[in-house]
Amino acid sequence: MLYAWIDGVKRPPLRKGERTTCDCGGHLTAVVPVENVRHWRHKAGDCDPWSEPEGPWHLGWKERFELSCREITLVDLANGERHRADILCGAGTPQTTVLELQHSPISEKERAAREAFYMKTHRMFWLVHIHNEANFNGYSFGFSLDFTSRPYQIDGHTYAVMRWMGRSKQFIEKWKRANAHVFFEFQGTVYYLASESFSRRLGGPFKKGEFALCRLTRDDFLRAVHGVP
Repeated sequence: MLYAWIDGVKRPPLRKGERTTCDCGGHLTAVVPVENVRHWRHKAGDCDPWSEPEGPWHLGWKERFELSCREITLVDLANGERHRADILCGAGTPQTTVLELQHSPISEKERAAREAFYMKTHRMFWLVHIHNEANFNGYSFGFSLDFTSRPYQIDGHTYAVMRWMGRSKQFIEKWKRANAHVFFEFQGTVYYLASESFSRRLGGPFKKGEFALCRLTRDDFLRAVHGVP
């Protein structure tokens, strides 16, 4: 985790040797690496089994939100299950939104579990970082981008239907099945993945390997997370 409360201030660690306590009650120690971002480490293992190593990409996006929105622990009062949302915006309003920043691969089982937990009482967005053009998913995503063959203008936005060009369609099909809103970031641009229900307005339902994207600016994406038209 990148932030913790220490001496009444929520912040990253400033130096080695700092210690504080997580809101789960566990002990945290400061990690100040030479090349990666500073963060807090649970002494006895992270209280959130969904946590993953975080780097500059996570930090860059978290810093675009108010500190009060970053790394918010949510607890299911029915069973005590607890998880730490990367971003929680609009708390206490009808537009309360969880944003999960996904940099590393994730199984469909865990994706579905996170959605089931967070979407009980909140809207949920994914931002999936497609960051390694050398692997199959990164290369295939870039090669699949096609905003000219089958464009649609809907509600003032341009959507384009395209085909996944990789050998395996598992990646795109997994995200097409998501119940939350899915956005991809690729080479600094954000793309919204049309949901299965929305695909009917684009000539769908889509065949396996077909999908539709809408290209956004980062400010467009931030407004969507905040529920601003």
